[in-house]
Amino acid sequence: MSNRILVPYSLTAGESTIIANNFNTHTDWSKPVFHSIKVNIIAHLRVQQNNSCCYCKYQLGFDIKQVDIEHIIPKSEYENFTFETRNLALSCPACNTKKSAKPVLRSVIVNYPKNGTNIIIIHAHYDDYSNHIDIINNCVFVAKSTKGSETITFCELFRLSTVEQKAKAYQQLSPSIIQQLVADLKNGNQQDKEYLINTIKEAIR
Repeated sequence: MSNRILVPYSLTAGESTIIANNFNTHTDWSKPVFHSIKVNIIAHLRVQQNNSCCYCKYQLGFDIKQVDIEHIIPKSEYENFTFETRNLALSCPACNTKKSAKPVLRSVIVNYPKNGTNIIIIHAHYDDYSNHIDIINNCVFVAKSTKGSETITFCELFRLSTVEQKAKAYQQLSPSIIQQLVADLKNGNQQDKEYLINTIKEAIR
């Protein structure tokens, strides 16, 4: 498990120029001109984070919408930190959505923090995750500190216990349904077999 990002992404001179020429407000983050920069940031942070979400530590996907570049301090609140690489980490879309733009600072700042003291939640670059949260059975998040507790609350990490329970229930249920269908096809009379086969055909069309 990656406990923190040791090396933030370093913008190239060309990337810095693109940002300087095209960035005015935090809503510019979605401009196509920044796409290649985001691709490079994601590639770098996947390695730094062992390809795991900075908040829930679940493995990140590789398809579109399976990974987000998270702004730890919301870019809508401090838009001058939109491309501050110490403010960027990878998260799963669910954690990013749950955290949203909730304020994470204890007090107002001018310059980007040099440590995590003023930040309410776990900061992926400054804080060792394992000092703040224990994960039991890959789905139960136990806070070891106030920061851990706030992170669990901000990202609603308790949701993953429910997700895990539903996944296990589905895995247990699915084989039993298939086994029952097979048994019914083997043991039913001709009329029942035809009904089941026609029902399955209709379902998979």
